[in-house]
Amino acid sequence: MKLRFFAGLTLVSWLVSAVGCSAGADGTGSTTKPGGTGATASTTGGTGSTGPSGPLQMGGALALGGSEAGPGPKDPNDPRDVPVRTKTCDPTGTICTCLRLALLGSLESAATQKDTKPFIDWLNGNSGGSAVVKMIDVKPTIDAAFLANYDILLVANVNTWAFTAEEKEAVATWVKVQGGGIVTLTGFASTAAEVVATSQLVDFAGMGYTGTNPAAPPAGDWAVPGDKVMPMPPLTYRNGPANVRDCLNFYPAIDRDAALTTPIAFTPQTGSLEKLTASLYQVGGYIGWPVKAPAGATVVATDPVSGKPIAVAYEVDGKGRIFSFGDEWVILANQWQPSGAYAGGNMQMDASNVCWLPPSGTEAGTFHSARTVYQTKQFWYNAINWVAPPSECNFTIEDPDVVVVK
Repeated sequence: MKLRFFAGLTLVSWLVSAVGCSAGADGTGSTTKPGGTGATASTTGGTGSTGPSGPLQMGGALALGGSEAGPGPKDPNDPRDVPVRTKTCDPTGTICTCLRLALLGSLESAATQKDTKPFIDWLNGNSGGSAVVKMIDVKPTIDAAFLANYDILLVANVNTWAFTAEEKEAVATWVKVQGGGIVTLTGFASTAAEVVATSQLVDFAGMGYTGTNPAAPPAGDWAVPGDKVMPMPPLTYRNGPANVRDCLNFYPAIDRDAALTTPIAFTPQTGSLEKLTASLYQVGGYIGWPVKAPAGATVVATDPVSGKPIAVAYEVDGKGRIFSFGDEWVILANQWQPSGAYAGGNMQMDASNVCWLPPSGTEAGTFHSARTVYQTKQFWYNAINWVAPPSECNFTIEDPDVVVVK
């Protein structure tokens, strides 16, 4: 929600990610611990940044149990009595799918650096099986027939869409009976009407967005309740003592935008919510909208600017799940990884440089960027993994930074 970063809007084309079931119970090369309590990094993929204790975990595979032979062990933290999504394969038997995702709305944003290509590429190019993701940027008729094609709705920029009472009721029934999952974002248009537009399909559960977002703070400052202006809060790496915010300014413009964000820290959860926060420390946000938290919902993150909920999770009547996040910068390129080589600043590769992240194990050293301090991939893995209904497949992203949680 970028009151200072307006630019022309771009339209994201159809997004289709065909992913087959993994050959083993843990996805492609990943290792997991059963029972929802353990997680380890994938051993596949390219190179990733590292920290003092090993690979920086920022990406993920959606491990929902199951194997090539059929249903896998049930997650003991997911007792929901909802239809288990079965595996279907193409005629050759080589591409198998359990989960079907619909990305509703465009990913157009008012931010200056609004490139969403890394987000789309991650969904499209790093899957190894198990899900089909389709972007629907022209409003469809939402009814039982439409919803029967999908297991998860990702609600993005639907600011020009209006849903009828019948459409909203169809979504409510789909969540309450079929166990459908919903993830919502907001902030794309940065208007007061946006909270109403984005909330349409989750209002039935008391979820959605409320209030007004604060005015954009002056450069180098941030707004707090009471219209006070204070210095930007420190940006740390994995709870470290050093403020690495200035390190983001060493990169090209797309990364310097990330220096304007505030860290959204997640509170670790247990039980059924463990999947939502496992291995997730923080992501970046910019002027987030408050998220409604009805009785029974869990606030997993608070906006340091407004002091109000910015990430809320809710399981509806023990069936479908809704996760609402009050910002859209988690799909922008400046939250994913540097767009180019290190461009300036202190080039020392030793402990005297807070921007230097030393090598660890087989991973090369690197300089801090949005990719090291923010775990955007982990955020998306966790969110989709948690809202997903039980299925026979492992929803997997082949990414060296992945933490797979059963």
